[in-house]
Amino acid sequence: MLFIIIINTDKKATCPVFPEILRSMSLDSEEQDDELLALASIYEESFTAVQGHEEGDQTDPYNESRGGELAISLDLPQEFTILSKHTDENGTVLEQRTSVEHLPPIYLHFTYPPTYPSQQPPNFTISCKWLNRSQLTQLCQQLDTLWTDNEGSVVMFTWVQFLKDESLAQLRFTDTLDLENIKPLRLSSGTSNTSGLVVGDMSDESSGAINHSGKNNCDTSVSSSGVSSSGESAGASSTLTLSRHNSLNYDSRAIQDIGPKINILRLLRDYDEEMRKQVFGVKTFEFQISEGNIKLLRCPEDNCESEANPKQVQELVPEDLYKRWDEMLLNSTLSAMGDIQPCPRIHCQYPATIEEGQGQCPSCKFVFCGICRFGWHGVDPCRLKHSESKKIMEIYINGEQEDKQRLEEQYGKKYLCLLRDEYLSMNYLEENSKKCPKCMAKIEKIDGCNKMTCQRCSILFCWLCMCILNRCHPYSHYNDRNSPCFNQLFMGMAEEDDFWDDSDDEMGVFLD
Repeated sequence: MLFIIIINTDKKATCPVFPEILRSMSLDSEEQDDELLALASIYEESFTAVQGHEEGDQTDPYNESRGGELAISLDLPQEFTILSKHTDENGTVLEQRTSVEHLPPIYLHFTYPPTYPSQQPPNFTISCKWLNRSQLTQLCQQLDTLWTDNEGSVVMFTWVQFLKDESLAQLRFTDTLDLENIKPLRLSSGTSNTSGLVVGDMSDESSGAINHSGKNNCDTSVSSSGVSSSGESAGASSTLTLSRHNSLNYDSRAIQDIGPKINILRLLRDYDEEMRKQVFGVKTFEFQISEGNIKLLRCPEDNCESEANPKQVQELVPEDLYKRWDEMLLNSTLSAMGDIQPCPRIHCQYPATIEEGQGQCPSCKFVFCGICRFGWHGVDPCRLKHSESKKIMEIYINGEQEDKQRLEEQYGKKYLCLLRDEYLSMNYLEENSKKCPKCMAKIEKIDGCNKMTCQRCSILFCWLCMCILNRCHPYSHYNDRNSPCFNQLFMGMAEEDDFWDDSDDEMGVFLD
């Protein structure tokens, strides 16, 4: 660390330069901490903080540098394609376009100098798998311009938003990524490149990795994003080709993170396929299909209307689940057509034409009703499925008069009245009765204490907690201080009930 010593021969004057420097560095350190905290909060999993030492004394705590790495994913335009070229057996150059929705992120690796943001900008490198060094150099220059415009203020958020929202426009991308433009150099061995590979000169003079301060370093260990971290960040090691042409002026902070033997087209397609799986959510689709939700398999994110097509569903879910979804979707589509419905028999499901409410399966010859989908019943009213009866009854009881007439024409008034009485009875039992803990018979309590006797199986039980009581000492349940129903034998009884009715011979047992 640099110490500034000022010798002043004038005893009448004092120089506060050194305290001011320390105060400024302290403020810079606080702003750096705040910015790192904000980046971690905003970008969460896309941000990784790193901490290490700059060149010099590795044990000096004041020589410690801070920074991080941001994986910046871009929002691509709709119908974005990758253009690749290959040569067939006849020597004809053919073009191939591949639609993608996701591209690998741009990685921004940065470290803070001691005097950031008051005097110096962050040291940084930019790496990407699908941009060449010329394009990455343009982005580096734009980041420098943004620092100049905001000098003295924290700038990382501004940088990230530019790379995320404006980098495609800065590089004049519209709707196509041409892989031919990604190749920065030709292979030094003279081997032709026909598969869309990003290659570089493998000579010793030009294969050194670039560290975060912009200096050449013979250490070729890079982080998972391809950015040299000088041991500051753990990650998979890879060989990074950083070539420098005498005729081209590339920024040393621009790193094309691609090896000479990597098929960039396959890499980008595999990445897009993996990201689509993560966006739609395999578990979400499996749950929705299992629950019978065959339509609108959408992205689970809020305010996202993206729907998966059949090919994506087939790629995401197991084969048996996809077949089930495909069959249910076909049946739903046929049912929506009105005059064509699948055969009601589960093992058949062959499309059948409905004529005057009657359908006959061409495959198994089963004759059925096109309304209730039961066997053909002639002029008799349709029968309701148990799963549909509750919904139909709610409409019949609470619906408009037109809805009631429509249901009576379809199912018959007498049949609906019987179902209505049964429906109301079941609702009353659900609201006012409980099941016996032994025989499960429905029991309604009219009055009296909470010690109940089942008239079917003669078991004694508590009305409050529904536990079976000891036949010899049933009231001990209400006398036990450890019982949840302690002292609650008469809980819930009306105030006007006569608690001390002489005819209640059970009261004497309770008082003993």
